[in-house]
Amino acid sequence: MGKAKLVTKDGRKLYVRPDTLDFRDRMFVPTLLEVPMRMGLEEYLRYEVPILDQGTEGACTGFGLATNVNYLLRKRRVIPDTVSVSPWMLYQLARRYDEWPGENYEGSSARGAIKGWHKHGVCATGLCEKGGRLTEEALKDAPKRSLGAYFRVNHKDLVAMHSALAEVGVLFATASVHSGWENVGSDGVIKKSDTIIGGHAFAIVGYDEDGFWIQNSWGRDWGKGGFARIGYDDWLANADDVWVARLGVPMNLHTPESTAIGSSAAVSHSGAYSSTELRRHIVSIGNNGVLRPGGSFGTSWHDVEEIFTRDFPALTAGWNRKRLLLYAHGGLVDEASAVQRVAEYRAQLLKAEIYPLAFIWHSDMSTTICNILQDAMGKRRSEGFIDDSKDFMLDRLDDALEPVARLAGKPLWSEMKQNALSAGTGEEGGARIVLEQIRKLPADVEIHLVGHSAGSIFHAPVVEGLAKMGRPIKSCTLWAPACTTELFKKSYLPSIDSGQIARFALFTLNDKAEQCDNCGRIYNKSLLYLVSNAFEAEPHIPLFRDGVPLLGLERSIESDSRLRDLFSGKNADWVRAPNDLKDSPFDYSTARHHGDFDDDQATVKASLARMLGKTELKGEFSFEVTKSSSRQRRANISR
Repeated sequence: MGKAKLVTKDGRKLYVRPDTLDFRDRMFVPTLLEVPMRMGLEEYLRYEVPILDQGTEGACTGFGLATNVNYLLRKRRVIPDTVSVSPWMLYQLARRYDEWPGENYEGSSARGAIKGWHKHGVCATGLCEKGGRLTEEALKDAPKRSLGAYFRVNHKDLVAMHSALAEVGVLFATASVHSGWENVGSDGVIKKSDTIIGGHAFAIVGYDEDGFWIQNSWGRDWGKGGFARIGYDDWLANADDVWVARLGVPMNLHTPESTAIGSSAAVSHSGAYSSTELRRHIVSIGNNGVLRPGGSFGTSWHDVEEIFTRDFPALTAGWNRKRLLLYAHGGLVDEASAVQRVAEYRAQLLKAEIYPLAFIWHSDMSTTICNILQDAMGKRRSEGFIDDSKDFMLDRLDDALEPVARLAGKPLWSEMKQNALSAGTGEEGGARIVLEQIRKLPADVEIHLVGHSAGSIFHAPVVEGLAKMGRPIKSCTLWAPACTTELFKKSYLPSIDSGQIARFALFTLNDKAEQCDNCGRIYNKSLLYLVSNAFEAEPHIPLFRDGVPLLGLERSIESDSRLRDLFSGKNADWVRAPNDLKDSPFDYSTARHHGDFDDDQATVKASLARMLGKTELKGEFSFEVTKSSSRQRRANISR
C-alpha cells in the first residue's frame, strides 16, 4: 500500500492521527440498558444540530467534537441550549493537548480534543473564530459548557458501540478515510475502498442493521445532506478511536482559593472549573527553559505580553505601592501542586498590594528520585548489605546508597539545572522574555524574588539579568536553596554587596533537622544532603571529602568564611528552622522538612513581612495537601 495522500480530490485535508496508547484511559462498559434495534436519522434530526463545514482546514477534531457538544446541549433535559460552540477553540486545544510538541502543524488527535474540552470547556462560536487567539472572554465563557463523564469506547466492540449510542445519542470518532468517502451519493452510503487517503474525525449519530450513521463536517452538499452511513465491515477495518461523553454541570468558581482546593489531593473534577484569574499569574516554562504553550496553563509570548500590558496594570490600579513578586518553585514540584500554591498565595498577596507571577517550570523530580533510591536500595539488598549487617551498620546506609543513586540521579539533576538556567540565559528563554517586559515597567514598580529549593537555581540568571538592566530588587528570599555556594557567589552575592538587592533573606533547616529529614523514607537525610553528596559535580566520599557545598545547608555556610561574614553583616539575614521566634515576625519559621517551607504558615508570613517591611500582617494563608504530597504519603505507607 502506498503512502496516504492526506487530501481529498476537492482539497479537504485528512490530518487526524490515531491516539497513542495510554493505560490511563477509562473504558466504557456497557450496561443492561435496552438497546434499540435501530437508531435512524429521524430522531437525531429533531434536534436540528448544525451541519458544519471545516473547508480545507485540517481541523476535523474540533469540528467533529463540536458536533457532539452541539447535540448534547440541544438534547439536555433541563434548560436545553441552542448555542453553537466554537470548533476552532476545540481544535486549538486539541493541538495543545495531543501527544506531539508545539502547535505549529495541522491535524491532531481525538484524545487531544477531549483533553482540551476537559481542561477548559468550550466557548460559543462567535468568541473564537478561525485563526483567533483564546481571549479572556472566550476562556471565561468556556466553562459554561464543560465536559462531565467521558470514556473511551472499544471501537471493535460493536455491542459496546451500540450501547454507548443508546445511552448518549452521539459518539466522537476517528477513522482512516478511503476514496469511497469522495463519492458518496444522495443515499448517504459510503462504498468501501482499499485506497486510504488519510485520517478524519466525525460524529456517529445512529445505526441500523447495515452500519453506523455519521454526521460529517464537509457541509450539506456531501452525502445525504451532510450525513452518511459507513458499513460495519468498513468500520471494523478502518476505525481508529471512539469516545463517549456527557456534559458537565456549569459552575462558577469566583476565587482562586477554590481552584487551589480543586487542584489538591482531595478532589478530581473537570479542569474547566479552574479560575481563569490564575492565568494572569503563571508563566509556564518547558524543556530547555523556553515558554511552554501546551497544557492547562500554557504560555506564549503574547500571553506574557498581555500579563504586563493588560493584567498587571488592571489589578494594580489604585495601589499605593506597586510590587511584582517573581516566584520559582522547587525541583520536586509537579504542575498541579505548583498551580495550587499560586492559588493559595494569590488572595493574601493581592490584599498586600503584591502581584505574584510564578514560573511553573515543570521540574517534578520527586517520583524519579524515589524510584532511583528504590532501585539503589534494591541493588544493595541484592548484595546482602542490609541482611548481613549488624544494627550499627544501618547508620552507613546513606553512604552506601549515594554512589549507586548517583549513576542515574546526577544526569537528571544536571539536566534540570540546565533547564532552569536556560530559562534566563537562552535567547528564547521564558524568564528572559519576562525580563524584557520588566524592563518596560515604570521605575517605581518594586521587584521582589522568592525561590524554593531549585528555584534558587532558576532565579540566578534572573538576578543577573535585573542587575544588567540596572533594575533594583527590593527583596530576595530563598527557602532551602539547592544552588551551590559557587553559583550563589557568582549570581547573587555581587547584587547583595552592591545594594542591587536591598534586602536578602535565607531560610534553611538547621543541620539537626536536615539530618532528621528523609527522601522517600529510603535515604535518611534531606534532599539537599542527597544532592550535595550524590547528584552534584563532586561526590561525597566518607572520611575523605564532603559533598558539594549548597547554600541551603547549614554546614556549608558555617564552613565558608565569606558566607559567615555575609550573614553577620547588615545586608543579609539567615533564618534557621524550626525556631520559636513567634515575637519576631521576620524570622519565625516552623518548617521541619525540606519541602515544608512553601506551605509553612510562619515562613510564608515572615517572607511577606520582609517584602512589606511590616511586622503586623492581617489574614492567614490557607494551604491544602497537594497531590504530590498525598502521593508521597501513600508511597511511604506502602513501604
